[in-house]
Order: sequence, then C-alpha cells, then structure tokens
Amino acid sequence: MAPWSFIFSVVRSMEDVFVQRLLRSPTFHHGVRAIHRRVQDVRHGRDPNEPLRHGEATQHPDQGGFFKYFVEELKMQAQGKESKLKGPK
Repeated sequence: MAPWSFIFSVVRSMEDVFVQRLLRSPTFHHGVRAIHRRVQDVRHGRDPNEPLRHGEATQHPDQGGFFKYFVEELKMQAQGKESKLKGPK
C-alpha cells in the first residue's frame, strides 16, 4: 500500500467523523431550519397563520436592522462625515 493511500484513508475517516458530529449538532439543525424558513418566505411569502417571530411586533417598517445601519455608518466614515448617532463625549 502506498503511503499516500494511507493518508487518504485517514483523512477520509476524519471527514466521516466530522460530518457525523455536525449532523448530530443542534446548532447546525437550528441554522438549517432558519435558512429553510427564509427561503420559503421569499419563495412563497409569509404564512399568515404563523405567529410573529421575536422582535417583529416592535420593529419599525422603515428600519432595516443592524446590518443596514452598520453599512450606512461605514459609508459615512469613508466619506469623513459625522455619525448620526450622538454618543457621550
């Protein structure tokens, strides 16, 4: 048996162990469920019988969330403008 085939078999068995651990992980399944829910919402629209998710009842419709705000702040910093957020000085 060539040494490279032994290394290949070891790497292959390690890959199997990693995949088994990943598939047993509740965090992985939670992430897959969240992605699946978002894809279904985009494809078919939101189910009107589904209850509101955490934070949806208080979210303002014009508010884009943290990521949108973060990108706006980066753009303002790149342009050398003051931040809209007034913090302690």
